[in-house]
Amino acid sequence: MVPEAEGPSAVRQLSPGMAFFTDFVVTGTVRGADATSTPAEVTGLLGDAFVESLTGPGQLLRCYDLVEVAWEQEGDGRRGLYVTVQAHRLDVPLSVDALAEDLERVGFPLVEVAPDGVGCRRFVRADSRVAVLADEENGQVLAITAPAWFAPGPRGEPSPWSRESGRDRVRHLVGLGAAEREAWAGRRAPGEAEEAARWWWFLWVACRQLLPDEGERRFGHDRSAWEVLALWLLGSCEAAGVLDRTDAVCEIARYGLLEPDTAVRACLDAIPVSRADVATRESTPYARENLVAVNASRAAKRLTLAAGELLPRVRDRALRAEVAAWLELRTRLM
Repeated sequence: MVPEAEGPSAVRQLSPGMAFFTDFVVTGTVRGADATSTPAEVTGLLGDAFVESLTGPGQLLRCYDLVEVAWEQEGDGRRGLYVTVQAHRLDVPLSVDALAEDLERVGFPLVEVAPDGVGCRRFVRADSRVAVLADEENGQVLAITAPAWFAPGPRGEPSPWSRESGRDRVRHLVGLGAAEREAWAGRRAPGEAEEAARWWWFLWVACRQLLPDEGERRFGHDRSAWEVLALWLLGSCEAAGVLDRTDAVCEIARYGLLEPDTAVRACLDAIPVSRADVATRESTPYARENLVAVNASRAAKRLTLAAGELLPRVRDRALRAEVAAWLELRTRLM
């Protein structure tokens, strides 16, 4: 959202203050609206002065001047995809150096990751999951998006190994027993920590690209063999530090690696704070001294949403009730 303006060229004339952009990077929200908000919630927070369009099968894009919010069709409703501030539309360009300096000053620095290879620099604020894309030549910010579509560290770097070599390795691994897998990894895993993290992430990406759908057999193995391999690789990614517990459990839920009740229980067990103590937007300012509480609230939100995706298939009534109670808090979490 940006200051009000009139006329067809209003978007080009709008130049919000730096606080607008730093607030979005720090919080991942625009006036409380984020990528998990429903269309009705966004209207309540940002108003009804928008233009909507269908951008693909079941996809809806809503534009508020510089701010765009996108959803995809899910059943009878819509699932949020992203919120983007299209900074390239600004009449007065926004310098990425100025944005980074302001964020450093308030204690929420950006991390630059590998360039995209087509003329753009990429930055990320990992805890708010916000990405900043800037022109490599002139340093002007092009777009700021939440959630980020890239990450710092190995997840944001190009792989030194080919996609086909990754597929060959996981096809071999899926046919091995637990002891054989460990022995294989002991012989081949890089010794240096950063390189090992990159290697484990590379194998997990290759595995998830080959995961069969439920009931499908692939390369002579049923899905259960692939699930065992996927869980092992995710555990190895977590041990190598390329994924934290929230990331790993969300991947487990997303790819259906455990039966629904077990996956939901894993999501709930991974929430690092109780419902009684979780930080909310009303109770806790986005400040450096509150970062631990803010990030615990963010983890709770991500894990709750992951569990909520599985809720229709959960049999345990107590689990269903606990997830429902967390979902009632969703719009108040950080």
